[in-house]
Amino acid sequence: MAPPVCLPRRAAQLLRAAAAALPGPCYLVGGALRDVWLGRPLLDLDLAARGARAGAGALARRLRAACVPLDEEQGVYRLVLRGAGPIAQLDISELQGADIIQDLARRDFTVDALALPIAPGLRAEISPAALLDPRGGLADLAAGRLRCESEEILKADPLRLLRAFRLGAQLGFSIEPATLRLLRRLRSRVRQPAAERIGAELSLLLSEPGCGRWIRLMDETGVLTALFEDLEPSRQCAQCYYGKGGVLEHTLAVIDRLDFMLANLDRVFPDTARPLSEALGGRLRPGPSRAALMLAALLHDVSKPETARRIGGRLRFFGHDEAGARRAARLLKDLRFPNDTVDTVSAVIAQHLRPGNLAAGGALTDKAVYRLFRDLGEQALPLLLVCWADHASYLPARRLEPLLKAAAEPPDGAGLAAVRPAEARKTVSHLRVVGELLRRHFESGRKTVPERMLDGHAVMRLLNIPPGPRVGAVLERLREAQAEGLVRSRRQAVEFVKRLQ
Repeated sequence: MAPPVCLPRRAAQLLRAAAAALPGPCYLVGGALRDVWLGRPLLDLDLAARGARAGAGALARRLRAACVPLDEEQGVYRLVLRGAGPIAQLDISELQGADIIQDLARRDFTVDALALPIAPGLRAEISPAALLDPRGGLADLAAGRLRCESEEILKADPLRLLRAFRLGAQLGFSIEPATLRLLRRLRSRVRQPAAERIGAELSLLLSEPGCGRWIRLMDETGVLTALFEDLEPSRQCAQCYYGKGGVLEHTLAVIDRLDFMLANLDRVFPDTARPLSEALGGRLRPGPSRAALMLAALLHDVSKPETARRIGGRLRFFGHDEAGARRAARLLKDLRFPNDTVDTVSAVIAQHLRPGNLAAGGALTDKAVYRLFRDLGEQALPLLLVCWADHASYLPARRLEPLLKAAAEPPDGAGLAAVRPAEARKTVSHLRVVGELLRRHFESGRKTVPERMLDGHAVMRLLNIPPGPRVGAVLERLREAQAEGLVRSRRQAVEFVKRLQ
């Protein structure tokens, strides 16, 4: 038998207070028990109780918490807790069914179908014998396994089709084969829940490090393209170029490389890893910013099938960047993603060819670097990360890792001719350009988008011109000259503008 575990002190205090305030039998259920058994931090508590409607208010007053009805018809209430401590909320739900055993029978996965009876004298130490475990959840916890025994449970709330993958990513569990078969069988139901719930669940999954393997598993079960039908045509598109799985296989590889890169910044970008890590902030941790990067990777080639044309014997995809940005924005808005996520994803997709075009154009000029960072603003770093992953996807993982050192060299650095195999040189060259753009951006004492030295009033006074488009054009030429190092002081700026008479 598994050893006992201890509830955090704050959790034990809250549970004793709940047992004293609620009029009927009360149980700690769901993810809180799962997490305490796994040694994960407790951020909220879920209770199932008789008399939840009457007891929620009484408990809120006892805890001096705000009580928010989530579903009054079903008797679901949320207490928003005040004070210090990681536990921010406590949810109370009316027991479903005749007793707690029937309530547990309707829960999604066995690891969430555990219950602990609570009483005013509850001890912090919990032994396995104290738990109600009618579906074998403790054994599945020990095995690191997600299991659902009935398709009726999944049908009751089809969001569970997505939740299986999200929990797998968060907990590092596997999904047992019979459950995977259920997910495949019911995949067409994945769009049935409210759009907000789907978007929130998908965001949680994509924010997890290592989510790439779970997106692949979603594709293998058919859930991915049931959720994003627009991705299904890419499976057959450009197989002559990408091999089996076509553009969709390339997309999954891009997500894998993005995962790899975020976990290995010091190896991928050795010269800029520290400032890049500081600038990325939340994108390196689970959260919405990381999810936005993964969404951009997932949807960056969504419009390749509709734009595919064979020209001069070559398969081309002219306009797939702009068309893809529009399509991705529509898809994400339909799923009620926040505007900042939609803006980031659509901006990255619209511009994702740009660093590659710079690489193909020869020398990387200061003016070209300035224009990229000027046009992209806050979206420049997400763009460069996705572009690195996009180009890196053309190398299998086993070939990419030995080439990381060569790929981190400046574009004009030595050693490109020595890269093997020969077809990898173009990829390494593109990766070098991404790295150089980051170096220029973070270079000490230098700004890719310089601060203005003169304003519009100064330009009008110096050139004796009225307000109008010419003022903006002059300011832009001045800023480009600053970016190129031709103008380094206000005096030089004045002289530069005077020469534009």
